[in-house]
Amino acid sequence: MGFARGTRWVNAEGALHPDYPLPDLDDPVMRPFWSAAREGKLVFQRDRCAGIVHWPPKPHYWAGGELEWFEATGLGRVFSFVVAHEPFLPAFQHLLPLILAIVETDEGPRLVSYLVDCPAETVRFGMRVEVVFKRLTSEVVLPLWRPLRDETQDL
Repeated sequence: MGFARGTRWVNAEGALHPDYPLPDLDDPVMRPFWSAAREGKLVFQRDRCAGIVHWPPKPHYWAGGELEWFEATGLGRVFSFVVAHEPFLPAFQHLLPLILAIVETDEGPRLVSYLVDCPAETVRFGMRVEVVFKRLTSEVVLPLWRPLRDETQDL
């Protein structure tokens, strides 16, 4: 599986705002997700026996410890979105207008994120997107989404 197009990176806009909310990288349940993101990989957790993909991830003792992490395709569709014109936190002022989206990945989980490289007037429900990664700090890399740049995409 994996992200066949190769990992895509988004350039950071400069210094991170001091109030920018960062994830807890020490959380034992989410640690594999954030570690993979640092490597430019999108990963999910699934039950080894049933194949059910879990999001958010579960502790490893869940369902008898039959959980494993796997690399996702990095592809999905815009399930829902809203264009924010006012910042909900001052740290996001420089991103306005910001397209907040729920992306339904090809593996099933829906992730809350935002779109980049996408004019607000072009986003639509069902639009195919691909994951890209933005380095916020030396340790925190955020998966984001942008329109799929494949001319043969199925819209």
